[in-house]
Formats: sequence, structure tokens, C-alpha cells
Amino acid sequence: MTHFRPLQVLGNHLNSVQSILAFKSWKGYPQFEDDKGIGRAALLSCILATILGVNLVLCLQLVLIHLGLIPRDIFGGNWSDGTLQMAMQWTVYVILLCTFHLCEFFITAIFNPSVTSADSFMVNHSKAYTAAALLSWIEFGIRILFFDYSSPKIFCIGIIFVLGGQLCRSWAMVTCGESFNHYIQRDKKENHILVTNGIYGIFRHPSYVGFFYWSVGTQLVLCNPISTIIYAIAAWTFFRYRICYEEEILRNLFPRYESYAARSYIGIPFIRLALRFDNKGQ
Repeated sequence: MTHFRPLQVLGNHLNSVQSILAFKSWKGYPQFEDDKGIGRAALLSCILATILGVNLVLCLQLVLIHLGLIPRDIFGGNWSDGTLQMAMQWTVYVILLCTFHLCEFFITAIFNPSVTSADSFMVNHSKAYTAAALLSWIEFGIRILFFDYSSPKIFCIGIIFVLGGQLCRSWAMVTCGESFNHYIQRDKKENHILVTNGIYGIFRHPSYVGFFYWSVGTQLVLCNPISTIIYAIAAWTFFRYRICYEEEILRNLFPRYESYAARSYIGIPFIRLALRFDNKGQ
């Protein structure tokens, strides 16, 4: 059993982080202990906006250093080109990460206010999400300490992936309106309709498509080779089973879903092929 001790320690630390993100220690403070509390939403938005603002300023300074408009030693020491590049990647990553979580909340608040809560920020999405983020930060930290190299081309590709994914997901949330929910709806609400217009005319799961490319793109922005592979495999596996389960529910809720599915795309590579294989095996 001693072989599992490190895993238990890591699991305990992960549980502690998840407990903080879920405000488990705020019992007795009504505006914070419940996910509907305005205090919790205000605090999360303040923290995310502050982190976003700080990194926007840092990123601008790094860009000016790269252009030679301000001295390289402004942060102290003589930073190499590789270190400056990686520092810029980190600030851009944090900016994109904070923007994602803020968009999740505010788009929900504007277009689907009845289900809006502090959980709409998605910062406490799941243990898997938290663990993946921590893993990517550790990998990037190891790289900046020992390797000091990144690819500007991969960094730019990552930005395209993230911005495209963000646009796709946000557009889906706006288009779907009150029919959008961060959790699968097993029962049909009165205002729940099958949305087939806008981006849903192309992809039938655009929010999943957006999140898939956004998540992989964040690791390309950091140029993390290991985390990029892990994120791609984990996200693909998750959405394969989630889409399969959700489509079964939607076919039961909406009789015309079958015809809609026939003329739309899933948008995540090879998932349609995997679903066909699963259906043949049943």
C-alpha cells in the first residue's frame, strides 16, 4: 500500500484545491456558501478580472520589449529571447483562460439568466479539469526552468485554435439562449427547443467543438507537448461518450433530431466514425 502513498497525497491536495474553488469553507456566509449567492459571483469576477488586467499589462510590456521600445532589463536581469518568449506565452495563456471563464458567466447571465450562478464561471468544473490545468502549469514551469525554448509558430497556431474555439462556443451559447445549459438536460423544459439556426446549422454540438479546440489550443499556446497530447486524448474521449449519451436523449426529446443530425456535423475529428462503430456493435 506504500506504493500508493504519493497518489493519495496528490489526491488529497487536489481535493483541497477543488474545495477552495467550490467555496466549501464559507459556511455561515449566505452570499458565499451558495452558488446563487451574489457575493460568490462578485468575488470570482473580481479575481478573474484582476488577474486578466495584470497579465494584459505584463503582456504589453513584453511585446514592447520584443519590439525594442523599452529596455530588456525592466524586470531585472538580462532575459534571454527564449525566456521572454515563454513569459509572453504565459501571459497570453492567462489572458485567454480568464477571458474564457468570464465569458462563460456573462454570456449565461445575459442570454440564459434563469440558470446563472457562480458555477457558470466554470472555474470549479471538475477535478479532472483542475488536475489538467495543474499538470499543464507544472509542465510549463519545468520547461521554463530547464529548456528555455518554445516555437513561435506553434504559439500562433495555439492562439488561432483558442480564439476559434472561444468564438464557436460563445456563438453557440448566444444562439442557444435559454436552451443552453452547462449540464445535460434529461427532461424537456417548457422553453427548451431544438436550435438548428446560426452555428447550429453547421455543428450540432458547437459548444463542445469550441471547448475541444479551445482546450487543445491553450496547450499549444504554452507549447506543452505532453499536455497537448493528454488534453487532446482526454477531451476527445470525454466528448465521444458525452455526445453519444446526449444524442440519445435528444432523439427521444425531439422527433426531428434524426433529420437534423443527418445534415449537420459533429466537428470533432473521428467522433462520428467512432459513434458509427459503436452503433454497429450494438
